[in-house]
Amino acid sequence: MGDIVQRACAGGSLGRWVGVRRRRMAQRRGAAAAHGGIGSREPRCGLGAGESGSWFAPKRGSSPMMVLSQDLPIVLTLFGAAIAAIIAGSLLLPRGQIMVSEASSHAVLPGMVLGFLLSGEHGWLMLIGAVAVISLFLGLTSWLRRRHRLGASVEIATLFPLFFGAGVILLSLSGLDDTAAIDLDHILFGSLELILWLDVLSPSDLLRPGAWTAAPDQLLLALGGAGLALLLALAAYPLLNRSLMDGQAFALMSPVASFGLRGLEIVLVATASAVCLRTAGVVVAVALFGGPIIGAWSLARRLWQVWLIAGVITLLGLGLSYVLSAAMLSQFRIEARLSGLFALCLVALAIAAPLVTSRRTAKRPLA
Repeated sequence: MGDIVQRACAGGSLGRWVGVRRRRMAQRRGAAAAHGGIGSREPRCGLGAGESGSWFAPKRGSSPMMVLSQDLPIVLTLFGAAIAAIIAGSLLLPRGQIMVSEASSHAVLPGMVLGFLLSGEHGWLMLIGAVAVISLFLGLTSWLRRRHRLGASVEIATLFPLFFGAGVILLSLSGLDDTAAIDLDHILFGSLELILWLDVLSPSDLLRPGAWTAAPDQLLLALGGAGLALLLALAAYPLLNRSLMDGQAFALMSPVASFGLRGLEIVLVATASAVCLRTAGVVVAVALFGGPIIGAWSLARRLWQVWLIAGVITLLGLGLSYVLSAAMLSQFRIEARLSGLFALCLVALAIAAPLVTSRRTAKRPLA
């Protein structure tokens, strides 16, 4: 494994990734000096935080270019990951298996490490490895659930530390933890602060194909995962809506339909887990799988309503993150980690949603 990492660092994709990262940080400084008058410090506009340890507030009247280049890709990346997680979480919550999705966001680690070792880059092979490992995790979870009588979620408590521990050990043995490619800090909190889209200087640039060819990898992965999840969910929507909103319909489902629904669940959860971990990190992944869906389910009567309300909750969480980020930085000189702040806002909204509704839980589909 060490030889693979050394070859990647020497002249392969890992070396190019590190070089791109350094060039991006230099571009940030140059763009900040040209458009914000902040010299060599990292630009910070809203959620577009600079490197850890930068301690300055956004200047009044920051250039729209800096807002689009920094905040727009972060917001699009988070929202794309949220769509994939919302659809996957909506398949698990009605059956009381929401913890499966949260455990999956940790258990995906071995697949991502193996995919990077084989390819030497953050590419589709890394995502395929993550999907394969999560499929194995969910398959073993289902198999153990049918073969023990120790209570609910015991299989998750057994397999989750096994998979995540194997990923951490593999990360250490491969030597990747000592590089900037994959480390525990990025696994836990993501790499949102490193996303920069310098090709987008105005809203009209979003219509240029050339701007999208130079879009950040995290953004493209998040939007691709969201598109795949939406395509699969809409294609199977009648079956999903019937089985999730009516427990009797699920019990009367044919074996073929039940097997197909289970396979769709595995693909969606695996895709969402890989996308969330690659873009936003474990902390945000756990919040995205549970928070929006828990809040939306207390307000919705149909599956499409669950998805829509969960998306609104996610956007509200992003807005609150902006407000809290600006307030903490201006009042207390504290630059909070984006991932933790966004996760906190999502959990708070999930708790508040059932409290502010006037409807009784007896009217909910889960009752």
